[in-house]
Amino acid sequence: MEQIDLDRADKAATTYARDKLRAPFMGILEAGWQAFPLLIAIRYFDAHESIKSFIAGAGPIGFLLTPITLFIAAKLRARPAKASALMFLIAAVMIAGATVGTGLILFTVCIIASQMASVQHGPLMVQVYASNYTRAERGRRVTTPLMLIAFSSMVFSWIGGELLDINIDYYRAFFAIMIVCALVCAWALKDIPSQALCTKDVGNPWQNFSLIWEDKLFGYLLGSWMLLGLGNLIAIPIRIEYLANPEFGINASNKTIAILIVLVPSAARLLSTKLWGHFFDKLHFVTTRNLLNLCFLASIGLFFYSTNIVMLGIAMTFQGAAMGGGKIFWGLWVTKIAPEKKASSYMSIHMALTGLRGTLAPFLGYWILIGSTPETVAIVGMTLVGTAIVLFECVRKNQRLSLA
Repeated sequence: MEQIDLDRADKAATTYARDKLRAPFMGILEAGWQAFPLLIAIRYFDAHESIKSFIAGAGPIGFLLTPITLFIAAKLRARPAKASALMFLIAAVMIAGATVGTGLILFTVCIIASQMASVQHGPLMVQVYASNYTRAERGRRVTTPLMLIAFSSMVFSWIGGELLDINIDYYRAFFAIMIVCALVCAWALKDIPSQALCTKDVGNPWQNFSLIWEDKLFGYLLGSWMLLGLGNLIAIPIRIEYLANPEFGINASNKTIAILIVLVPSAARLLSTKLWGHFFDKLHFVTTRNLLNLCFLASIGLFFYSTNIVMLGIAMTFQGAAMGGGKIFWGLWVTKIAPEKKASSYMSIHMALTGLRGTLAPFLGYWILIGSTPETVAIVGMTLVGTAIVLFECVRKNQRLSLA
């Protein structure tokens, strides 16, 4: 028993060290994907709303494929850390395609494909965390890498905004840096210790989807999360539109948009992540979840009812604080209720449904905007988030959550 504990401690130490090594480069990738492809589509290519919707939904579109990716990895008896490294290699190739291409279609296809590839590492790494970290330490162990991600994202968003304000054509240099970062992420992940996946534990995509109705609590939480996610996600691309489109009265510079959309929330995320990691390990599941939800609610309400830069910054501070805990909670919550060997299966379904709402949300947000105003998008988003808060409270007394 002592030898098993020592082996797990060694694996945990290696995982933690290499995750911290990867984190700054992952932060640059996140900053790159978060605002700049959509900004380039708006201001360089003058893209149609449908193209912008696809770019905004690129990551979530990739989430839809995670159950299939997980099944293929299990069929091949792949180690999840090495499979994750492969995803970042593919992402690097796709970013290169977006960098050298000169047309909107090639740019769109490659930048979407790069994000779709990178998000496949989500359920794979959750299995690594579930195997290598004890239940009591998971929140604490992922906190430092997330803080490093937030810090590098914050710095790179500032540099990127400055660069694009000098000349929008410089986005190619920006993307070249992202290619290097994707390659470093692949290198950092490949040597993290992990056990080969097998179809017995992972199941197939259709078997995994049956968890939604077979595990009633899991299905209920996924439904509540669907409303929450839609409410938050429909507002995200509309924020950039609200700031960049002269029609709405702000017409902010590229640097200002980068500061508000990436730098400010990254700073708030950096400052709050440690606290959220503590809350994840110590507080009740529902308490932590709804504290995050209230931050999302405040962010949407404050942002779309002001053109004042300071107020917009406060709104994005709430968004960043919510993201600080949301990254931990979104990535680890299934480990609170899933059997250890089934964590990746639960996570793949959670990610697939995240993909579904994330794919629909930009189209829904732009559809509402075309027929109304950004304020209407905010009302719809706040209503959905508020409903989710009530639904989460309804299961507060569930015994599985009390033990989580």
